[in-house]
Amino acid sequence: MCLDFAAQVVSRDGDVAVIESEGRHRRASTLLMPDVAVGDWVYVAVGTIIERLDPAEAEQINNELRTAQGALT
Repeated sequence: MCLDFAAQVVSRDGDVAVIESEGRHRRASTLLMPDVAVGDWVYVAVGTIIERLDPAEAEQINNELRTAQGALT
């Protein structure tokens, strides 16, 4: 199962960004959002950045995901 999540961009290299979410670093494509910058909060789906978020939106999304994960365990 693949969940969407919010993350912060920590570095860029061409069409790939390194993002951090919940202390984990992952790579994500920037092809749909080529103007994202280090420090931006973004919404990631299927390994692709699809939207820029403000920090409050990112926190809300991740809180809801943690709540959902807790309900499954």
